[in-house]
Amino acid sequence: MPKILNYSIVGLEDYTIGFNDYCSLCEIQQFCKWGKDEPFSINISCGDLNRAKEKVKFEQLQKLQKTEDVSVSYEELVKKVKINLQGIISEIWKGKIKALKEEIRCLNSRKIDPMLVSQQGQDWWQDFNVTMKVINTECEKIS
Repeated sequence: MPKILNYSIVGLEDYTIGFNDYCSLCEIQQFCKWGKDEPFSINISCGDLNRAKEKVKFEQLQKLQKTEDVSVSYEELVKKVKINLQGIISEIWKGKIKALKEEIRCLNSRKIDPMLVSQQGQDWWQDFNVTMKVINTECEKIS
């Protein structure tokens, strides 16, 4: 079972997720930019999560308006919208973590054995996903 990453509230709606434990466990960490002196962490804002959800909702509504009958009300269209939280978390993962693979050698398959990177990345992703769902639940309480 994945453990939840360290996360802390930095502001009213801002969270920091720290990957400190991962960086110390990685055998190839000595080559990474991140380590004990400069722990790897990212910032997540409830506002960013809400904007991402609204963007998905807006895009789906636009598609539905083109395909549904004109007589269908806006409220009925909104009920048909399904927000894929997993997709939003995946986009955050790609933009804030995977994009830093040059600095995080543990996730760079061009420099390290792809099998090792794949397993390491899967472990990080699972824990990140669980942590983001917890943060999303907290953000929903605020909104």
